[in-house]
Amino acid sequence: MRNLIKHLPTGKVYANRKQAKKEIGHSKFNKALRDGQMLIVTSYAPNDIIIN
Repeated sequence: MRNLIKHLPTGKVYANRKQAKKEIGHSKFNKALRDGQMLIVTSYAPNDIIIN
């Protein structure tokens, strides 16, 4: 499973929360997350095993 975080106003995609917080800034990241400006995308790789 792969999680990506996209900042909607700029369109920039980050590999994880740590990278996003480092580049945007901790307080700006939290504000953007609270205001709905961050989109967390979960994608599954073809070789991931999913058990229901």
